[in-house]
Amino acid sequence: MRKVKVTNVQSSWDYERLSEACHKAGCILCRLTGETTRRYLETWKDEMFTDVNVRTTLRSSRGFCHTHTWQLVQMGASLPLAQAYRDIITDEIEQLANDSGKHKQRWFHSKSDDTSSSTAPCPACQQSDQSLARFTSSLRQAISDPTFYTLFLSSHGLCLDHFHLTCTLKPLTTPETWLPLLRTAQLTILQRLNDQLSELIRKYDYRYKNEAPGPEMTAWQTAAALVAGDATPPP
Repeated sequence: MRKVKVTNVQSSWDYERLSEACHKAGCILCRLTGETTRRYLETWKDEMFTDVNVRTTLRSSRGFCHTHTWQLVQMGASLPLAQAYRDIITDEIEQLANDSGKHKQRWFHSKSDDTSSSTAPCPACQQSDQSLARFTSSLRQAISDPTFYTLFLSSHGLCLDHFHLTCTLKPLTTPETWLPLLRTAQLTILQRLNDQLSELIRKYDYRYKNEAPGPEMTAWQTAAALVAGDATPPP
């Protein structure tokens, strides 16, 4: 492989995080984006929930989305959620009281209604999208480095959604320097996983049930995460 100078990438925090993620299970981008979003939620829970501007933003978005709300519940954010969601419930009460008997329902809409322009997006989703775009850009740079390329080959690679996103997300800066490498590496990873799945299926045959288990025994979990994306990236 051609040696590419990527000193600026190697010294970056993103490069270190990408390299570390290669040693762990699951899609690299699922893990890093999930970790970044969780840190944002932890910071909101511990510090940010009392900030007036943050409360105004969350009021505008009518809270966090379903996923991030329940992630905060699991994190034990009782007081922060109580205060933040009381603001939202107060707004709803005021709307109901003001519109009582007037049969006006234009203000009422679902959080999943994409046609509504009055509700801001979930702040945690915005953080997730921003971190995903950043790590995608950093991955494109890092894949040209032989050391990182070797690490990537030994990892689980990218889930299908994030692989396709990395290949197509604009801007596609100098794709000739990274896109062929990424495709070749992902193909190698997928072929390795396919071989493990075939071996796992073979060992379910009663004729081979006494054979010693190997790394193929967890291939079904890797395949599920690769096709559907990681549920919650493990620590």
